[in-house]
Amino acid sequence: MSDSSKRMANPSDLEHLAKLFDGRGNLKDKLDEAFTRASRLGVQDKLAALKPLRSWTGETATDLRRRAAILRAEKGDPKAAALYAGFRPEELNGLALPPDAMLIANASIASGDKFDAAWLKREPGETYQDWLQRIPGDAVAKVSGNEDFGEVVGDYIEITALASTVPGAFKMATLGTLSLIKRFKHGDFLKAPGTTLAQILKGRPPSLLPARIARLGAQIGRSTPPVVLDVLTGSDRLAQLHGGRLHAWEANLLKVGNNVGNSSRAAGASRLGALRSGTGAALRTAGWWRAAGIGGSAVATGVGAFDLIQEGNPADAFKRDKLGYVSKVSGAAFNASLTAAMVAPNPVTIGAAVVTGAVYGGVTLWQNREKIKEFPGKIADAGAWAGKKAAEGAGKLADGAKKLGSALNPFD
Repeated sequence: MSDSSKRMANPSDLEHLAKLFDGRGNLKDKLDEAFTRASRLGVQDKLAALKPLRSWTGETATDLRRRAAILRAEKGDPKAAALYAGFRPEELNGLALPPDAMLIANASIASGDKFDAAWLKREPGETYQDWLQRIPGDAVAKVSGNEDFGEVVGDYIEITALASTVPGAFKMATLGTLSLIKRFKHGDFLKAPGTTLAQILKGRPPSLLPARIARLGAQIGRSTPPVVLDVLTGSDRLAQLHGGRLHAWEANLLKVGNNVGNSSRAAGASRLGALRSGTGAALRTAGWWRAAGIGGSAVATGVGAFDLIQEGNPADAFKRDKLGYVSKVSGAAFNASLTAAMVAPNPVTIGAAVVTGAVYGGVTLWQNREKIKEFPGKIADAGAWAGKKAAEGAGKLADGAKKLGSALNPFD
């Protein structure tokens, strides 16, 4: 396909054509089915001439999608780079597309032959999140011409991601264990994770909190209008009426919603009306902060599950990267159990969050131990390289200034 004809093509048409090759129920599936049947009948050798067609369909579909992605990049489509990498449009629905990562990636594709965009292609077993984490470092390596510098950027992104997730997993494992001990020793009610601020503002801070912070938080809570405080931290009244708990952070939101829904049905409400009433009561009991935490944890669970699906066959994924796969599985399990504990705090959900949090944090740290250990040295090397380049640039600038001055000086 020539450069001019390529630009006249419609990317949607190319993607539709690719689907005819490898979409569900199309040419590739039919070829696979034909070879499967031939194998069962013992006549597979009769289809030997068609064997190259199986790989050709996949390669052609991939090429068509990449050509479509180049056209999309030229038109400013933010999904172009991910499509070029090999992700399907349906895989990208609802996923975040970070503008900083996409800018350099899309520019690389739109430049065509002027810039090698092969580094953008999805690697075997690479998930969308893995790809997003990899390409900024690779982009820096391409632009700077220094792979070590790009590696530092990539490591920094990974270590920053670890710093935002692993401590939270260990915190949940520690605090969850303490709360379970108190539950079984003293009969204390369990509290939903992520409700510490609500407890502080309502004068019920955790025992480990410094007294000065507890007093300041309680003072702020007392000066906040009760209606606003309930919206943010949850309604204790609804927790007592429908959840059988004194405080909102102890309430099982499923129980509150179910009780209110059943009451609405008994009063003659429709199923939809009862569902609305139950959901509304559960949200008011949770409060804005807890509800937002549940939503964020649920999204993280969905992203983790999507990543695992993209890994393909679990046995193959485990062989490719044992620690990496265990980290992803335990991470998805931790987010799922944390979501459940936020909704319905009980020994089972809190216990699951404790176990999965400890496994996820431990495995992830062990997996990245060498990277963390070597990171300071890599930064020093990258700094030396950057300093050298800056010195070279300053020298060239000085030489250029001398030459310009010489050219302008009539007495030189």
